[in-house]
Amino acid sequence: MLVLPMPNGGVATQEFEPEEVDGSAPERGGYLGGVTLGNALWRAKWGLSRNLQRDASDEWRAFLARLRRSQRPFLGYDRDRLYPKLYRDGFSRMTRPDGSAFDGSAATWSAAADSDENDLLTLTDLPGNFRLSLGDYIGFKWDAEGSDAGTYDRRALVRAVGIARADAAGQLSVMVEMPVPTGVIPSGAVAHLDRPCCVMRLVGGTLGALDNRQKIAGGTIEALQDLRP
Repeated sequence: MLVLPMPNGGVATQEFEPEEVDGSAPERGGYLGGVTLGNALWRAKWGLSRNLQRDASDEWRAFLARLRRSQRPFLGYDRDRLYPKLYRDGFSRMTRPDGSAFDGSAATWSAAADSDENDLLTLTDLPGNFRLSLGDYIGFKWDAEGSDAGTYDRRALVRAVGIARADAAGQLSVMVEMPVPTGVIPSGAVAHLDRPCCVMRLVGGTLGALDNRQKIAGGTIEALQDLRP
């Protein structure tokens, strides 16, 4: 499946938050409970600059034309957090506990809930003392059935809602939301910290009018995650 990359520049504002699929459940005694009805999905809204350069304007117009509205998916992400907060420049010269280069991926991952029903994600083989901050993302990538190995045309991500530090062996457990959708993400998926993203489809938005130099005068792009096994 063709999954398009987003243009890099020209975004002035951003909303990138999970959209829960749940409902309230009033009880006879007056208590109000809640129930999860399905996997939460990421919803995004990007506002384009009103002062786009000509090349950036052309790139966004071409990108939206290629999407054919919601027919084709693309890789969406939080443009303010391409890497963990404490490693904004990437992982150059960082090493795993065995001395090999760290490329941002974990050797293994597992998801579980603690006694308070907080969702915990455990990663292994990170650099010793590696830290995750509030708002950092952990991505997952895997191949769709029938795709060539290493295509990674399936993507998902979760966000850290706690802080965590890896031990000397490189193992780290962090509280995350939304819960890892283990019913969709296969156990063999790669968990990674470099440019986490998810597959999304366009659900709304408009481009601004062209000015006298044929540049887009702003606009909005709205998208919703397309989560598939």
